[in-house]
Amino acid sequence: MNARFPFAPPGRQLDGREPQKLAATVVGAVEVWTDLLEYPTDERGYAEIFLDEHVGVWVLEWTDDEHDTGYHDHDRLAGAVHVARGAICHEHLRLGQRPVGDRVPAGEGFCFDETFIHRMRREPGSGPTVTIHAYSPPLERAGQYGGQGDGLLHRVPTSSEEHLYP
Repeated sequence: MNARFPFAPPGRQLDGREPQKLAATVVGAVEVWTDLLEYPTDERGYAEIFLDEHVGVWVLEWTDDEHDTGYHDHDRLAGAVHVARGAICHEHLRLGQRPVGDRVPAGEGFCFDETFIHRMRREPGSGPTVTIHAYSPPLERAGQYGGQGDGLLHRVPTSSEEHLYP
């Protein structure tokens, strides 16, 4: 474990709004994640900050207005995202209607449960954006949603090591 990490490992799975509180705490500990940033331009960058059997914490950097996760879920886990710099657009998939989204600026965040399907992208014009993601249990798999030319919505299972794309 990183001795500079801003909390003691909980030793259990987090629930409710606990992942959101954890992500906000990590945002405030800039020294923990700032050296992990590489400032890529072609795709989102990411680095693991902390991982044990109960919690996974990641830093993501979004340096281009085209950076976009596409619609995805987080398999069977809860989590949270907190914006450290810049801003993201957070959208919810809705059946039979246009997606609904919110701008999430630095200092704000949101949490989600295992039923959540959402999309995140860098808010156009917001400049380099950094987000902290906390998952409990740690992220192992995700599902990406999209079409395959047949007009139907499909879920494609993906590893947590793979980039999510629209």
